[in-house]
Amino acid sequence: MAMILDRFEGDYAVLEITDETGAVVYKNLPADWLPEDAAEGDVLVKAEGRYVIDSYETEKRRAAAAARLRAVQGNL
Repeated sequence: MAMILDRFEGDYAVLEITDETGAVVYKNLPADWLPEDAAEGDVLVKAEGRYVIDSYETEKRRAAAAARLRAVQGNL
């Protein structure tokens, strides 16, 4: 189950969650439940009752997004 930090809304963090079937749902959590350095686009996992940033998956997703952007820009 992938959890992506979509955005912050006031004191809440909005997570985009994709389940095993591929369905996407959004869940609001108190922002203070997340690490202080959590940023939009971070991949989160729940470990030992806490939300933590999955740095490897976050970087992988950001690199893929940057590659898609370069490809689009190259086709302009």
